[in-house]
Formats: sequence, structure tokens, C-alpha cells
Amino acid sequence: MAKHILFITTHNLATNPRLVKEMELALQNNYAVSVICFEFNNWSRHFNEELKNKLGSKINYIGIAGNRKPRWPWLMSSFLFLISKWILLFLPKHKFWLSVRCNKRSWLLMRALKKLPGSFQLMLAHNPGSFYPAWQFATKHNIPLGIDLEDYHPGESHQESVNTIFKQLNRAILRKANFITAASPDILEYSEKDLEDTLKSKRVVLNYFPSTEFVLPVANDADTLSLVWFSQNISFGRGLEQLIPVIKNHPQIALHLFGHCNTNFKNQWLHDTENIHLHGPLPQAQLHQKLCQFDVGLAIEPGKDVNNELALSNKMLAYFQAGIYILASKTIAQSRFINSFPQHGMVSSLQPPELKQAIETLLQQKEGIRSSAIQRFENATMHNWETESQGLLKLWQQHSS
Repeated sequence: MAKHILFITTHNLATNPRLVKEMELALQNNYAVSVICFEFNNWSRHFNEELKNKLGSKINYIGIAGNRKPRWPWLMSSFLFLISKWILLFLPKHKFWLSVRCNKRSWLLMRALKKLPGSFQLMLAHNPGSFYPAWQFATKHNIPLGIDLEDYHPGESHQESVNTIFKQLNRAILRKANFITAASPDILEYSEKDLEDTLKSKRVVLNYFPSTEFVLPVANDADTLSLVWFSQNISFGRGLEQLIPVIKNHPQIALHLFGHCNTNFKNQWLHDTENIHLHGPLPQAQLHQKLCQFDVGLAIEPGKDVNNELALSNKMLAYFQAGIYILASKTIAQSRFINSFPQHGMVSSLQPPELKQAIETLLQQKEGIRSSAIQRFENATMHNWETESQGLLKLWQQHSS
């Protein structure tokens, strides 16, 4: 009989590609898969339905409404979130209230878990709001627990009181897990510093993608240098405000943006821009195949918080696997990555003089960037999800009961 893994998250499938890759890995290795996640009536709903249809009957899918209907669960989770602020003043280390304060969907996960039997051989939690519900359920039913740190959540806010909540939750839960995975070396390092301890079973699992999603770069003889940037949302605080004034209406540059565009951002930054082209969000595999058409991928994280400094963005790894040249901002994680693969890109600050100089350097090196695209693609072929996931699979095999 196949061993059964239960995945839980406070996101939906469409906004958690790392979770989806892990579920597919489990299915490919003959695990039974159940997932508890959320459903939202926003731009991601269509893509979420596509993923559900793709996975179909292969998994046991348990979806929780993430909006205001049904009314009572939403009101209750909102009420608990509001009062948690005051309760934590008196009980600053209480796991339940820390969890609810981190994410009000945490209580909805606990509610859903109460309806499930404990017949799982492994439980995997993604996103902080799921850590406590997963630990509580795993402890009750004696199930091995793995926790994934895709981001450094204690470093996402500029309010130290908010970061403290996430640190306290991590201190309360992470050491109790059977193993921890992290999406970058720096995220793992900073998380261990917060714990003032070394985690016994841990592994960095970079967010590479399946190699089948990428195709050889295509020959490009256009006069303009084509830049590409993508995200779930095209909006403020993503580095675009620093980039756009430098390249706006530049006759030798075309910038392509993929994602759901915030209306206010569009009105403020994208009016009267003849060389900036907006594209709607695409399914992951389709987007990755399209990357081969561009010269340079932009990983312009603004370093707006500690997490932004430590995370290796999905887009940067996608550009790397696609073989297109990378212009990356000087965050800790991205600088480390480019230093490891200097032929794949360059780093720049987002200060106007240095960013402008970086763009000019790219224009001067346009022919060299294009002629070495296939070599970059071939160099990156050994770095993919198929290879990276083997370490994760070993952890599952080691710890599943």
C-alpha cells in the first residue's frame, strides 16, 4: 500500500508552485497525496482550477474558502486574529495565538484538520500559518512532520513587533519538526540564528523547475535588446519604479512584463511608454517556454526587507534554466548566485547611475549575450528540479513512518 503524504498551506495551488512541484514529485514516486489549501475569487482562480484539473483524481484535494463566504468561518477567523494581538501581550509564547496572529487562515486549517483521520505517513507544511496546525495534528496522530521555509518571514516586515511574532512561532515549532527544508542557504542560516540552535535534519532545496519546461534560446537579430520580467503581480515595490525611468522609451530597448497589472501602478508608471509591453499572467510551463525569446531576464529585487535580501526568486532561477542573461540587483542571495555562475549574468544596484550604466553595458554586449545563449542553456541543464528534488525525496523516505 502506498505511503500517504498530507500537504497543507495557507495559499492556493496557483500561488504556490513549490508546493505543486512537491506534490508532483510525490505522485511520480508512488506516494498517495492529499492537500489542504485555499481558494480565492481573484486573478489566480482560473490558474488554480487548471492545476486542480491537471492533478485531477490523482490527489485528494481539500479546498477551503479564502474569501468572506461562508460568512461564519471568515468572521470567526477574523475575530481570533483581532484579539490575538492583545492576548499575546500576556501570553507572548502561546503557539495557538502566535499562529493565528501570523495568519488568520491558520484557524481555518485547524478546523479542516479536525475532520481528517490520522492515517498519513508524512505531513508537510508550507507557509507559517500552517506550521502550528500541522505540528498539532502530527503530534496528535504520531505523524512525522516536515516544514518548508520558502521565505524568511521574520524579515518581511518593517515593524519589529510583527517580525517578533514570526520569530517566536519559528522558535516554538521548527525544532519540533522531523526535518526542515529551505529555499536558499541564507534563509536557512538566518532561521537557525533566530533559534540560537542548529537544526538536526535540514536541507536547502533550491526552487529549480522541471527541465522539460525550458527550450533552447532562439536566434534573435532584432535591433532592440529585449528585456523580460514576470511576477504574479505587476505592482509597486518590485524594483520596477527604479528601472522604468532608466529605460522608458529607449529606442534600443524593449521591456516585456508578464503578470496581473495593478491599475494604480499602470496609471502612474506605464503611461506613454512605447517600449514597454504588458502581457497577462501565463501558466508556469507556458511562461518558461516563452523565456527563450528574450535576451535578458530582470531579477531586480529592491532589497526592501531582510527576506528580499535572502530569497532566491523563482524568476532568477527560471532565467538561469532558460539560458537567458540575468541582470540581478545586489541582494545577498542574488549576488551569491551570480558569483557562482558569473557567465550567466551581472549584478547592479538599483541606484539610477549604476543601473543606467548596467543597461548601457548590456547594450554594448548585446551580440555576445546572444551568441552565448545556447552555451548558458547547456551549462544550466544539470541544475533542475529533477536533480534538486532527489535530496528532498531522501528526506521523505528517511522520515515517513
